[in-house]
Amino acid sequence: AGPVEAEVDLDPDDFDDLMESAFGLAGYATNGKWMIQYSFGKLKLEDNPSGVLPGGETMSSEFGFDITSGEFTVGYFFYRSPSIILGSHIGGRYSKHELDSDITIVSGLDTTRLSKNIDEKWTDVLFGISADIPLAEKWTWNNRFNVGFGGSEGTYFGYTGITWRFLKNWSASLYGQYTAIEYENGSKGDPDWYLYDVNEFGLGIGGLFHW
Repeated sequence: AGPVEAEVDLDPDDFDDLMESAFGLAGYATNGKWMIQYSFGKLKLEDNPSGVLPGGETMSSEFGFDITSGEFTVGYFFYRSPSIILGSHIGGRYSKHELDSDITIVSGLDTTRLSKNIDEKWTDVLFGISADIPLAEKWTWNNRFNVGFGGSEGTYFGYTGITWRFLKNWSASLYGQYTAIEYENGSKGDPDWYLYDVNEFGLGIGGLFHW
């Protein structure tokens, strides 16, 4: 429908209402000095808003937003002591967005249909640091931060969490994380203009199996 810019604020309940499906997988490998980490995720949001416009026209629509992301990093622990373990990492993050919208407006005997399809993908190079602080024999405070540039205008990621190693091969984490992403293709007014400028944050609980 042309260059339209809108702000959207979604809380967890909104995501529950809009989420059609979600999938994620992550893992790591380490020898104590070097660490490889990887992750992959897919999120699909859908909505079908409809109603009557101020002019009396009837509006119905379908929206779909698919997000695919993958990340791979190689890290090195450059400092280790009983009170803290410091590391650095480098890698890449791949992102793909597929956005489909179909709007139908009926006014009397006239019907107007507006459709828009966006397919954007980009890759950022990541640079980051980590700090793991032992709190007790089975408890660790984990912190991670990285920045990404290349395909996007800039991405920033921060993570902090408490990990409990309750069994030899199992651990659980309570964490909070924040992600800021700004990506723009073209300029406002271009037929293929796309702007994605978001801040994502929240709390989570995770489990990890250690081979």
